Amino acid sequence: MSETGNVILWAALIQGLLLAWLYIFSKKHRSLANSLLGLFLISIILEALTTILPFNFIGTYSIGTYFSLPEVKLFIPLFFLHYVLEKIGRANKYQRFLKYHYILAGAIALITVVNLYLHFVQTTTIIGVFGFSNIETFHLAQQLYAFGMIICAFAIAIKETLAYRKLARDEYSDFKMLQINWLWQFIFMLLPATVLWGVEIVRILFIGPSDTNFVSIIWGLVAIFLYFLSYKAYLHQNLFEKFPDSTLQVPSEKTLESENHKCDKKQSEMIQQFMREKELFLNEDLTLHHFANAINMSPRLISTCINKNFGNNFNEWVNGFRVEKAIELLKDDVKNQWSIEGIGTAAGFKSRSTMYAAFQKKMGHSPGHYRTS
Repeated sequence: MSETGNVILWAALIQGLLLAWLYIFSKKHRSLANSLLGLFLISIILEALTTILPFNFIGTYSIGTYFSLPEVKLFIPLFFLHYVLEKIGRANKYQRFLKYHYILAGAIALITVVNLYLHFVQTTTIIGVFGFSNIETFHLAQQLYAFGMIICAFAIAIKETLAYRKLARDEYSDFKMLQINWLWQFIFMLLPATVLWGVEIVRILFIGPSDTNFVSIIWGLVAIFLYFLSYKAYLHQNLFEKFPDSTLQVPSEKTLESENHKCDKKQSEMIQQFMREKELFLNEDLTLHHFANAINMSPRLISTCINKNFGNNFNEWVNGFRVEKAIELLKDDVKNQWSIEGIGTAAGFKSRSTMYAAFQKKMGHSPGHYRTS
């Protein structure tokens, strides 16, 4: 890596370390999810140090050989996955999986402690005890396992985030609070470095270790990711917040079939009439849970009826009423003089952007199209 590249990477690592400190030790934003994100950043920084430190010895102890510094490659996908699952409230589902791999990752990291003991007490190293070829093979095997783990982590993170987004759309009327675009960016920003890491592993398997530009490019992409995360944390406070818990659970096919049989046309009409008469949609923070309590029906049954008979999720269904109310206000000679924001607030929309999105989806026009002249 060039001298300029080293400066950029070191600056990114220092910034990442400061951000990790904030996530782990901030009293204001303390949570398990934030601690996991901080540990994820620290594991990346430790892995980088094993690659870019400008010296190979600390006293008589070599830090340039296998396992002379802690191997944290397996912690990177673990903390990444655990963070995403904790953020969307799905960590309990993978508790055993996470626990097993934390034990495995900890055991691999502790090999360095054994190496330190051998160096200072036995005046040898694990390479001296087990042989270079055996240690090299084991090191490559754990790299392959860590790469497989990160592919698995990506698959699980994408699957569970998609499932959460679907449930959330069936439950929350203010879709703005459910915007998880930055979480998708967090997931996919790591993909390029992961792909290059896979290419590097394949190259080592078939050609053998040698100097290439792949490692420099990988760490360049990691530096970009660290700058991106710092920028997002600076702009968006919701980066610190946990997403709202869902009162729904992902249903089995049997449950869905059972709910579909329970939901008849009469129930759907009653749900529609209750919302229209009580105008609960005027509450900008309305959720499926609140609506279910008001109408005294199960959230799952309401969600099924809305999906089955109206062809909408809860978010779209509620915002449909708000659009109708907003059009009514826009056509009123007196209330038409209000600002678009005022009309939106009176109709139950929490923000201008949510209102415009709902209008475009339902009517194909902006709210201004319906103003009377």
